[in-house]
Amino acid sequence: MKILHKVLFILLTTTSLQSFADSGASENASAASKHSALAASHGTVASAKLGSAVIATPLIIVGAIGNVSLKSGNALLKNALSTTPLEITEKTITAAPSPAQMMKANQQEKL
Repeated sequence: MKILHKVLFILLTTTSLQSFADSGASENASAASKHSALAASHGTVASAKLGSAVIATPLIIVGAIGNVSLKSGNALLKNALSTTPLEITEKTITAAPSPAQMMKANQQEKL
């Protein structure tokens, strides 16, 4: 009986080895390794893109502010260098009383 079991075990083992060899386990492991490496490289690329966006945002903002300040500076310079004469009027323009005089007036009213 033991011999029959051993023969049956050997027979089943040798016939099933072929089915295991053809199952493609090694091919699947190789493909899984390839996909894992590709996923890691895609993750690295995505992280690099995120880092680039984080660095680019302040640079874009500074560039936009620089453009606005350049335009306003050019406009102010153009106004400063204009040769348009100042308007002269016949109206008399007076200044308001000094702050010291206004403070004296407020103190006298309270008394």
